[in-house]
Amino acid sequence: MPKDVAKVAADFATAWASHDARPGKDKSYSDAGKRAAAFTSEDLGAAISADRPSTASLWRQWTAEKATVTATVLKVSIPDGAPAPTNTTALARVLYRLTEAPEKGKASSDTKQVALQLERGADGKWRVIALPYA
Repeated sequence: MPKDVAKVAADFATAWASHDARPGKDKSYSDAGKRAAAFTSEDLGAAISADRPSTASLWRQWTAEKATVTATVLKVSIPDGAPAPTNTTALARVLYRLTEAPEKGKASSDTKQVALQLERGADGKWRVIALPYA
């Protein structure tokens, strides 16, 4: 996995999966998508930044708990069976630990993964363009 591809994939996953529901921090679940949009194509950025009714319940829970949700990337790799990256396209699998920490009480962690499709733009920068299988 080329280092520049792995860095964009890791930075995207960290921004996309991390939330801060403490007062004065994130205002909604979609704030993480807005941060992650810095690493995406325009179309994907708009899609992941949109508010979704399906996340409302979880956001209410985190807000009540004043929780922080932190993604820590463990590994970025080429998905099993995927072609090797080229100069312009790559598929990546990001394995990360997601830790939910309420203001009071015990934190919990779980290992998650996300598959990403990346392309190098005309400006030479890698961007996530899709979340295959999501």
